[in-house]
Amino acid sequence: MAQPNPKESRIEQVLQLVEQLPPDEQIELWRKLDIKTWGKRWDELVKRIQERRRNLPPLTDEEIVAEMKSIRREVWAERAEGDN
Repeated sequence: MAQPNPKESRIEQVLQLVEQLPPDEQIELWRKLDIKTWGKRWDELVKRIQERRRNLPPLTDEEIVAEMKSIRREVWAERAEGDN
């Protein structure tokens, strides 16, 4: 018979305790964990992006600005639709 994974059992215990918290305390806990792990998640994202772009040519400043303008127009259009 396999031994239970102590890490999994700790996580399950924590999750059970979190489920007992009222929603406002769950949100407070989520915010604290989010702040604590933000830097690590950002570093991992940057690393993945660098790996993906390794074989691509670099973007010019003009291409970056054009893409930003395109995204802004899309966001503005979505917001305008949401106001109706």
